[in-house]
Amino acid sequence: MPEKLNINSLVTIIAISGIFILSFLVLRPIAIPIIFALLFAYIFHPLYIKIYKALKRPNLSAALLMILLGMIIAVPIVYFTPLLVRQIFNIYVNLQNMDLAAAIQGNFPQLLSEESFVTAIYQVNSAIGKMVTTLMNQFVNILVDIPNLILKFVVFFFTFFFAIKDSDKLGEYMSRLSPFSKTTEKKFLEGFRGITNSIMLGQVLIGVLQGLALGIGLWILGVGNVLTLTFLTMLISIIPILGSWLVWFPVVVVLIINGDTTAGLILFFYSALFVSSIDNFVRPYLLSKSTNMPLGVSLIGTIGGLYFLGILGLILGPLILAYALIILDLYQKGKLNELTRR
Repeated sequence: MPEKLNINSLVTIIAISGIFILSFLVLRPIAIPIIFALLFAYIFHPLYIKIYKALKRPNLSAALLMILLGMIIAVPIVYFTPLLVRQIFNIYVNLQNMDLAAAIQGNFPQLLSEESFVTAIYQVNSAIGKMVTTLMNQFVNILVDIPNLILKFVVFFFTFFFAIKDSDKLGEYMSRLSPFSKTTEKKFLEGFRGITNSIMLGQVLIGVLQGLALGIGLWILGVGNVLTLTFLTMLISIIPILGSWLVWFPVVVVLIINGDTTAGLILFFYSALFVSSIDNFVRPYLLSKSTNMPLGVSLIGTIGGLYFLGILGLILGPLILAYALIILDLYQKGKLNELTRR
């Protein structure tokens, strides 16, 4: 009899394990759209509450918010992607045709020897060529993979709709599944909100604002390829320690070398005094009630996420690492019997 029970238990464990493994394999290809849908549902939940209070219909409120989000995502992709590809190619061609060594040496003849300039410019052009080739390959892969991309967007919006419409039910369900005590669960949710706000507002939104501010300045000054430079500034500004100066300073140098000293100096002071200072002015306002993300954790998570998940990892990397540290911190500060349910 005990042997029979052991066999039945083993079969049950194998069956349950098999179901979970198969579930993981089914969800793995669409895990990223689901994660981002849940993240966007959390971000847009306050707006959903306002719409729901006005309409009193959850399905209609969620549908309107989903349509709004779809327009925010789809319009820039459809309109700006062709321009972005064209500008990236133009930048690459212009840099290849520009004799930076002669231009720099003509303006700063005592700085370095001619051989040193030639070597340095060759290395820069080589690096730019590799970067542009990689970006173009990424765009080609995206165009080839459009059916798969459309399916992932369908999963994203489907998950977003039900996650934001049934957010209360989802929260209650997750609370029932949670192994933590109510006190620990409350502390974890507070840390979750603080870290999520810190990354989404303190890194992503501020990076976007810096990119837009620099883009406006470039457009007013008549600098070419504004869209590409704006997009690049947004990406770089999201990464901790790095900043918008990695974009605007080289543009200032190129403008001065090309003889447009007035525009170069205006861009320099505008970017140094305003664009790079947006972080200092906006961050305290956005994160007045949020947990500040430790710089080291944010940097490691961003770089690791970039390697592991590509551009999406700029957001998910630090989030994943921060959530793991929250759990470790809770276990370190609390007693085991206080952390888990009894």
